[in-house]
Amino acid sequence: MGRYALLALVSAVAMASSGIIARVSGLAAAELTFYRLAVGGLCLLIFVLATGQLRSLRGKPDWRMAVNGVLLASFMLCFLTAINFISLANAIMLVYLAPPLSAFVAHWLLHEKLDVADSSLIALSFFGFVMLQQFKFDLVLDTSQLPGLLFGLLSLLAYSSFLLLNRRSLPAHSQLQRTFYQLLIGACCVLPFLTGINLPTTDKLIWIALAGLFPGFIAIYCAIVALQHLPTRVYATLAYLEPVTVILAGWVLFNESLSPLQLAGVLLIILTGLTLAIRHKPAPAVVAAAEAVRL
Repeated sequence: MGRYALLALVSAVAMASSGIIARVSGLAAAELTFYRLAVGGLCLLIFVLATGQLRSLRGKPDWRMAVNGVLLASFMLCFLTAINFISLANAIMLVYLAPPLSAFVAHWLLHEKLDVADSSLIALSFFGFVMLQQFKFDLVLDTSQLPGLLFGLLSLLAYSSFLLLNRRSLPAHSQLQRTFYQLLIGACCVLPFLTGINLPTTDKLIWIALAGLFPGFIAIYCAIVALQHLPTRVYATLAYLEPVTVILAGWVLFNESLSPLQLAGVLLIILTGLTLAIRHKPAPAVVAAAEAVRL
């Protein structure tokens, strides 16, 4: 369990690096999304070639990989579209409803039973996220902001579906194979949005490589592995390390202030994540499936 919780944390930190890369590189949103997915797939291909695991990519991808690739691109693009109409705080609020929503949906659809303690910890982790936002939300939206609300909701649904569908993957397909095809299909989905794109300049190549390596390959691969072994409620809580990382990066790298309220939110998220991880016991079905794959 500790190994997979660690992978979930690595995924969250790597995901957060996309915001830092976007801020420093100046890459347009659609460009960054495409490079993140396409170069991420290339990084994975280089990895399997270097480690002699090319055979892990063989085999026809199933419908889950195709759908997850579409969902991966959709949640990124819908979020980036939403912030053109509504505040960044509101857009982030909608997207980060996905982890707790996924945990509660998994209770009904995946039979991952939530008790009162788990539900309370998930609610506390979300409250910690709201503290990171310093409760700064536009509660009243005018008609011009309705498209942003719609795209924000679509991003929320796409992200939740991505998390849940990766919980239902077939053991016969390796995590490397699933990651590769999801990145590849996601990149193809972004292509129509790259109208008027020019070849990247030399000074942006390093940021493109970093976008593919960290929020692309490492973040998505670690998320897919962790989702296969951790209950959704545990992964959902650990995923809040992503906004924590963004806040702390702004404080360390860009000299942004960190208020006492935000610091309390950071501590609350870390404590709830650790508590849920300690409470977690692998489900018998998951253990049996893991043993069957080894054999």
